[in-house]
Amino acid sequence: MLQAFSLKRLFLVYSLPLTIILCLLLGFDAFRQPDLFLLDRAFQWRGSRDPRPELAIVAITQQDFERGAPRWPWPRSLMARLIDQVSSHEPSVIAIDILYTERSNTEAVFTRDQFSEIQPYLYHVLSGEELQVQTREGTQAIGPGNPGFDLVSSGAASAKSQDLELVNSVRRAMENGVHVVLAAQTVSGERVAGVSEPYPELAAAGGSLGLVGVRLDSDGVLRRYIPYGQDKEGRFIYAMAVESVAKLQGADLPASPLSGGDVLLSDGSRVKAPGGRFLVNFRGGPSTYPTWQAGDILRGDEDYSSRIKGKIVFIGVTDPSAEDLLPTPYSGTERMAGVEFHAAAADTILSDSYISVTPRYQRVILVALLTMGAIALGRFPRPLYGSAGALLVLGSLAGGWFRLFAGANYLLPLAGPLAALVSGYGVALSDRVGVEQLEKQQARSMLSRYLPPGIVQEMLKNPIDAQLGSRRAELSVLFSDIRGFTTLSEKLDPEEVVNLLNQYLTVMTEIIFRHGGTVDKFEGDGILVFFGAPQPLEDHPERAVRTAMEMRDRLAELQGPWQERSDEPLRIGVAIHTGEVMVGNIGSSRRMDYTVIGDTVNLAARLQDMTKEYGASVLISGSTQERVKHMCQLRDLGSIEVRGRQQSVDLYEVEAVNDPASTPSS
Repeated sequence: MLQAFSLKRLFLVYSLPLTIILCLLLGFDAFRQPDLFLLDRAFQWRGSRDPRPELAIVAITQQDFERGAPRWPWPRSLMARLIDQVSSHEPSVIAIDILYTERSNTEAVFTRDQFSEIQPYLYHVLSGEELQVQTREGTQAIGPGNPGFDLVSSGAASAKSQDLELVNSVRRAMENGVHVVLAAQTVSGERVAGVSEPYPELAAAGGSLGLVGVRLDSDGVLRRYIPYGQDKEGRFIYAMAVESVAKLQGADLPASPLSGGDVLLSDGSRVKAPGGRFLVNFRGGPSTYPTWQAGDILRGDEDYSSRIKGKIVFIGVTDPSAEDLLPTPYSGTERMAGVEFHAAAADTILSDSYISVTPRYQRVILVALLTMGAIALGRFPRPLYGSAGALLVLGSLAGGWFRLFAGANYLLPLAGPLAALVSGYGVALSDRVGVEQLEKQQARSMLSRYLPPGIVQEMLKNPIDAQLGSRRAELSVLFSDIRGFTTLSEKLDPEEVVNLLNQYLTVMTEIIFRHGGTVDKFEGDGILVFFGAPQPLEDHPERAVRTAMEMRDRLAELQGPWQERSDEPLRIGVAIHTGEVMVGNIGSSRRMDYTVIGDTVNLAARLQDMTKEYGASVLISGSTQERVKHMCQLRDLGSIEVRGRQQSVDLYEVEAVNDPASTPSS
């Protein structure tokens, strides 16, 4: 009954509130941080994968600066040269992840000190080729043949001409069939958001715009790509990866995305961006995509056509000085440059390897089911099986989560389901422990009425050996009764009767417990005791006889108070019969007693009634005599007929035991 009540309470009081709490936490994104952590682990455990072959990177690297390149930002004339060199290898798209939103704001592009920095690098990079520089006096050549040329003294190249060189390089690339995507960035003003575009001449050079701004997740890690933004007029501008892939595929982008956030291209392909963003399916960490140093491209002593032709080539800075390095799931201590992130986003679009995320309502259902399932496992009748089941569910959940991610690009945010499983099982386990403690306390309280404390403690330690359910067993049943007690109680006040009776029962109970007996009940002055349950005892007949004899012998302690109130001495009659009974918790669902029932009990009671007739203190039946005759001095009283029984019963009086001081260990 207690377990059934506990299970009902567990579901109504614990399961429902716990499920509601977990679902609310899920709804408020309380598991977002652990989910992000687990997503990063999933990427790392999955390992690196081969990138799409259509993607390449030309990077301005730390090695370029170590070889003498000018400090960042580079002169625009040098960037123009780089675009020309990359364009000569016939890529399909050049995506420049460098913002040129303003015209150059200095009259001289190089001061004397700055030129002293760049001149050795230009000589090294060009390896003898002349660099054409626009100055006030016209085009001048800088090269090994003119090492003393001084841009400052002969007139610095104007900022306007530098801007023009960059514009012309973009135009030349477009004329050669190479589409150029120029970097733009969304900005937020006090009242309205907009887009910061390249300076007008560069924007008019023929290239398209690609947004390069990124947004970090709440933990400061870059995982999601925002495929579009809007300018002040509400016009949609697409991100660099989206624009580059569209140009590679020869597809047009729509004027606006679909209502759900996806972008449908004219060729029928789709950029899947629910809610206006998508998780980038990283192929690996930094340096995943084929990357060539800008200095090597500028040198021009290698043909990169086989490596670049027909591809999207992203140009950007990977040196830390550009402050464009950001953490990603694969980064660890090494961060990824923004240009690599755009390449990774383009890879996701090209390969259609978008990561699908389990809808929130499905996660709520899963959390509810796992909570109730975990509670059921926590209350499983066999705790070991329940624990094994919980571990199996946990392993299946974790394994399925990873297999779905690694094999199907499907992400189940795992923190909520894990919390449901752990908390549900923990609540059930805590309740189970509490219920078991309550049951032990109730069992201790119940058993202490029948058994000595030592046996009670041992039974509670080993509950398997102390099954309290009803069962059939061979026991020895003892009945005792005070002779003449009814007459005496009529002469005394009730208070005196209770006082005398308590003294007597206390002494008798101590004797019974010492020999391992179980007190079934007190019936006025009568005591019903049995031996051999709940703790099995091989020698239960011997224990019963020794108990009866010690009960008889201890009456001397009670004679004084007794004879002060009665003319007759205190005498008892005890009878013992050994046989089969039903023993266990017997009663109704509201009240149960640990007791014995059966013909053996009835016969022991009948024999006890005969002790007065035979003038004997202790009588035993033939079945008991067979088990104790080696230790007792017995007087055979013959066979008697007992009312209600067809067979006669052999009757014996116990006169003495061979070793009355011996007390069996309990």
